[in-house]
Amino acid sequence: MRSDSNMATITLKDVPEELCSLLKQRAAGNRRSLSQEVLCCIERFVGFSPKLENREWAEASKETLLKVWDNPEDDVYNELI
Repeated sequence: MRSDSNMATITLKDVPEELCSLLKQRAAGNRRSLSQEVLCCIERFVGFSPKLENREWAEASKETLLKVWDNPEDDVYNELI
């Protein structure tokens, strides 16, 4: 099961309004929160692959993901499912 106790918090300051707006648009298009979208962008940039426990969590949550995140065009969606 996924545990949030091992996760850090990062605060970004001085983000240009244009960048914030673009990230919000991407998040909406990908049916993610702004935080999830930024995290996804960072993961892709640094080449981070989710740990096995995250994949296990996603598999266990597959039915829920299919109901609320039905976006087969999205790369992250396809990786999780």
